[in-house]
Amino acid sequence: LWQRGRVIVALFVVALLGWGMQTVWQQVAPSIIHRDRYLLTADGIAISTMPAWITADVRMEVVRNSGLDRRLSVLDEAFVSVVEDAFALHPWVESVDRITKRSPPAVHLDLTYRRPVAVVEIANGTSGLLLPVDKNGIHLPASDVPAIRLNNLPRISGIVGQPPTGQRWDDPRIIGATALADRLSGVWQSYHLANILPSARAEIHSDRRFFVFNLITRGGTRIVWGSATQKGASGEADFRTKLERLKQCAERFRLLDPARGPAVVDIRRGLVITPRTAKKPVPDDGTEAVVK
Repeated sequence: LWQRGRVIVALFVVALLGWGMQTVWQQVAPSIIHRDRYLLTADGIAISTMPAWITADVRMEVVRNSGLDRRLSVLDEAFVSVVEDAFALHPWVESVDRITKRSPPAVHLDLTYRRPVAVVEIANGTSGLLLPVDKNGIHLPASDVPAIRLNNLPRISGIVGQPPTGQRWDDPRIIGATALADRLSGVWQSYHLANILPSARAEIHSDRRFFVFNLITRGGTRIVWGSATQKGASGEADFRTKLERLKQCAERFRLLDPARGPAVVDIRRGLVITPRTAKKPVPDDGTEAVVK
């Protein structure tokens, strides 16, 4: 019992000392943690290398907009969360993957950046605006993307209105078009594709509601892709099958030639070609379609 009493007394003393130290720290902490030696400066903030498609200085924009320079102490319990929130709000930052605190007061952030996969073409008087979007339909800052890159991205046409920069486009046609542009990025240039044109209204088959997407080539051929996902009409081919049919079409026809290329290619349930001078579609039965 005597030894047990000693243990209890020792624990009580430790708890009392801990409480006392915590009380003292709470009183002196404000005057200590905000000393210059503990304050994070703009020069002490480092981020992962930005990709070539971003010309903006993301680091300095976050510092300026959030006021991080010499405001936050590395001793502050909320240090990591404040830095994370500041960068997560930037339109080009998809996610903050890791934050590493360093000494003297410094921090390094591993970031995943958003990548523009297409531009939404918005009518603006006599000219048009090209608004970049990522694969999830996030409106990205157009002024931060080189003009040559904007002009070479897939163009999504037939859209009205736009969300603020950094916000997601609340339009299923944009979501479908950006997902399609992302999946077709590897063949977009080689197949001479230029525009993605979603239908103005959704189609309904059984219990399925979806938009039909058309791909327009630089030669003017309209490729009826159909649904952006596999939730289209019954019997519509999956993405891989459609891509194989698109490949066959690109190999057989001059998609860049506005005079000899086909007018319409429907790849939803087969390879159905409509020549520019033909009045009826020509189904692919293994023979070469005649294009005049």
